[in-house]
Amino acid sequence: MYPTLQSMGITSIQDIEKFTLRYEGGHDVLKIYYRREKGSLLPKSKKFKFGRSTKTVLADGGQQTYRQVQEPSLIVLRAMEELEQIVGRQHETKTSKEDLIKELEHLEKVVNSKISEIKVKIESMQ
Repeated sequence: MYPTLQSMGITSIQDIEKFTLRYEGGHDVLKIYYRREKGSLLPKSKKFKFGRSTKTVLADGGQQTYRQVQEPSLIVLRAMEELEQIVGRQHETKTSKEDLIKELEHLEKVVNSKISEIKVKIESMQ
């Protein structure tokens, strides 16, 4: 029923709670969030990165100038359609300040953890 999502390896379609799409570093990043029971070992989210296709288009009809335009992947567009069917149009179209703060705090935890891990490796070399 959802061939694009299934081709992406998404099997828990009934547990999808929400999703977000953002543009980051030249890629579209689709993140799908799941409803999970407390203590579940299954991931609460999955992230997918999609490259964009580049087209050269005529920019000004009279002067024969061209420019490059990037377009989202057909896969991400189809996945979005299927996700909207599943969760409705509840997904976040605008990132809120609170979401950005949460994302930044999470990034800080990940970076600090990685720094600690590398420090331990360095200490064990001496």
